Amino acid sequence: MFTGIIQDLGTLSQLNQSLFNVTTKLDLSNSNEGSSISCNGVCLTAKNITKINDLYKFEVNIGEETLERTNLKKYIESKNLINIEKSLTIGDEISGHFVYGHVDTVTPLIKIVKLENSWEYHFKKNFDINNKFISEKASISINGISLTIANVFKDYFKISVIEHTYNNTNLRFLRSNDDVNIEFDYLARFILTK
Repeated sequence: MFTGIIQDLGTLSQLNQSLFNVTTKLDLSNSNEGSSISCNGVCLTAKNITKINDLYKFEVNIGEETLERTNLKKYIESKNLINIEKSLTIGDEISGHFVYGHVDTVTPLIKIVKLENSWEYHFKKNFDINNKFISEKASISINGISLTIANVFKDYFKISVIEHTYNNTNLRFLRSNDDVNIEFDYLARFILTK
């Protein structure tokens, strides 16, 4: 389980058909073999954690199902930065919301609007069955980031991004038509599916 508060960025590269390498500056000295680490909002199991100079590296197995249902494949091919967060431990501050790392769908970014004090990100609503989880002021995880839905429209929804989030996540590198990983608020599932 995670909080959606991104701790660092990293890169993802392929070692063989199912084995991948993640490199980050995030201190993983207290992470163990088998620890869960959120990689762009996808819960992956870390193994062979090593430190080389100021960088930590770990390996992850990524199955076909995960590659098919997330945007990780595009990050492997492009070498773009992914969001990294270590799993929540007892006693940690929960600054975001509960994020499980189980991506529900991907959706494209439509546009970014720069305002005076923030940025508006507009995302397409292309998941008919799950639109009930898209409501104003609800929590949502986008590429593993805990965010709040600002407004909902017929074909898209928008989020407001403050400077800290913009500067410390891979949102600042997104361009129109880039796909993002979406995880709907887990608690809303129990309320809205009854």
